[in-house]
Amino acid sequence: MKRIRHSLFSLAGLVGLLALLGAQTATGQQSTVYAVVVSTKMFVVGAANPQTGIFYQPSGNDTIWSHTGPTTIRAFDFGIASVSENAIMYIASGNGVHRSTDGGKTWKITTGWEITEVLSLCTDPHDAETVYIATAYGIFKTVDGGDSWQEMNAGLDRTFTSCVLADRFTPGVVYCSGEGGAYISRNGGLTWSRMGLSVGNVRVVNQHPRDPQLLVAGTETNGIYLSTNGGRWWEKSEAGVDHETFYAIAFDPNNPDILYAGGYVTGVYKSVDRGESWKRMNSGLDFPTIHALAVDPRNSKTVYAGGYWGGVFRSDDGAASWQGAGLPEGQVWNIFIQP
Repeated sequence: MKRIRHSLFSLAGLVGLLALLGAQTATGQQSTVYAVVVSTKMFVVGAANPQTGIFYQPSGNDTIWSHTGPTTIRAFDFGIASVSENAIMYIASGNGVHRSTDGGKTWKITTGWEITEVLSLCTDPHDAETVYIATAYGIFKTVDGGDSWQEMNAGLDRTFTSCVLADRFTPGVVYCSGEGGAYISRNGGLTWSRMGLSVGNVRVVNQHPRDPQLLVAGTETNGIYLSTNGGRWWEKSEAGVDHETFYAIAFDPNNPDILYAGGYVTGVYKSVDRGESWKRMNSGLDFPTIHALAVDPRNSKTVYAGGYWGGVFRSDDGAASWQGAGLPEGQVWNIFIQP
């Protein structure tokens, strides 16, 4: 079924298949890749139910995954607020936000009964204590590392939101999207106003890593849109695009004029001209519905894709070809790579 209903989003804590895929580079350095999955059909001998939550893999050349963190949560997103031996990490899940302050060794839920179905999470690049979450009931924010949360829905026409993103360049500027369309806040989420995109059901918004004015949006029924002026005006990107439903947009952090997109039975699309035109890159990709995409910051030719019930796929040649990277039959909802 093409339309993903709210009940599926309530699996909302990105059944955190957080895959620590270590991507080996020519220098021997590795990246940590977290693959977040809504659910999985993988059973473990002796376990009553399939494990869910965070899985990790220290080497991208293997397909065997290890598990860490809570075993039965439905995780939807993941974020790291500080990078160290005792890194502060967050998981967005169906029952709230889980936090680790010791690099993933132990976890504690930070939200109460009123915050559930957390579909997206964004740590503020300008303040490690500030985190935004998008939920089925709107946007919430913490300014104390998750100890307390405040609702931030003023100006939203509809509260069902699926994406939240803090601007990389300007403190206080935040983007969110969902059933009501795409919105911007210029005061840290206190109030929201609709951006110039006229369509609703916007699934994802992403920002160019070097050009703060270039935004890309993936929608439920209207394809891909580009804005070159910070969201005031948008233009539909149609060259080479044969599909309408897009869940994931990923930039190459080393060459951000290259980006990837995926969605419902789309496979992976690639653009080399800032999203102006696209080409499908599906050789070896067994599962056409793509919900997660990420490019390794240490090696741009290494690209990861999360298939809907298809697990993780990896390309070592910039999406020219793909091979299975494990977690078969997992609903991979998001992929996050930490160098």
